[in-house]
Amino acid sequence: MDFFFRVVIHGVKQAAARVLFLGMVGFTFADCVAFVRAQEQRKPELVKPENIQGCYELTLSAWRPNLNLGEDAVFVTPPRRIQLFAERGTQGWESEGYVVKPAPGVAPSIHRGSYWSPKNSQSIEIVWTTGFSGLAMILKIEGTDLRGEARSFWDFPRRQQKADVTARKVECQTVDTAAAPHRVDCQVAEGQPKIVPGEGWGPVRTGAASKTVDAFLGEGRPSREYAHVYFKDYETKGIQVSFENDSGIVHNIYFYHGQGDSPEFAVFCGLIDKGISWQSSVEGVKTAYGQPTAEFSGTYLGVVSKRLVFEGIDFRFENEKMVRIGIPGN
Repeated sequence: MDFFFRVVIHGVKQAAARVLFLGMVGFTFADCVAFVRAQEQRKPELVKPENIQGCYELTLSAWRPNLNLGEDAVFVTPPRRIQLFAERGTQGWESEGYVVKPAPGVAPSIHRGSYWSPKNSQSIEIVWTTGFSGLAMILKIEGTDLRGEARSFWDFPRRQQKADVTARKVECQTVDTAAAPHRVDCQVAEGQPKIVPGEGWGPVRTGAASKTVDAFLGEGRPSREYAHVYFKDYETKGIQVSFENDSGIVHNIYFYHGQGDSPEFAVFCGLIDKGISWQSSVEGVKTAYGQPTAEFSGTYLGVVSKRLVFEGIDFRFENEKMVRIGIPGN
């Protein structure tokens, strides 16, 4: 009899209104049990986690509509390669479903939590969230790959965006060679160009053609694409460049020097204008460039970050160490 009571109680939790209605019209106890069992048997079949586990390379189209998110783009940017596990999460947001993490050697996204869950026999949902903002993907199984749509969500009034997603299944590497290239020699050769505000670094300058940049740095790896620009990563050089979709000319340039969330980039050691070096402090940069037009700071996972914006150039620091320089486009 205890088993039957457990079934009825479970059924009431799942379909309380239906069971109460049946009781009102005179159904017997046995009828209620039979009804609940029938409802349980009608539950849709779900994707088996062991059939979907593994590593996937994510490719997102440009977000629609284009909202020019700027710095907020990190909140709708997942890791470029992920690993889905067949184990249920036990902590934080992972407890909402199964575990999903960046693939081995891949930098994590800004999000505090993530999980995936089956939706039916042919599709799954993957969620990344800071606890306030993030993105959710609904992906359908197509052979060994997954395809579908991502949608953004925010904790304040902002239009929802959508993007097409392709998740291509790949081998889970113990060491991600793309994420850990050889480091460059930081001995700077005499006569090397300097990073100049509003311009760039030698031939890698705003307004330069894509082929000019490739001729100087080598062929870059295409990464992100948005409504008006696309990115190419020159990882072994420690440089990332965005190009305008229409003209193919340089829009922005980023020089990396050990930024925590971008381990795939080698350390760029080039010279900087106005006597600044990669060892310069926040105050040293302000002394050289004057009062910033904007200044941002925050703490995430124990890392204190600061960004100083000047006319034609910005500097990013992590725990007082300079880790990136950006040359904004026109």
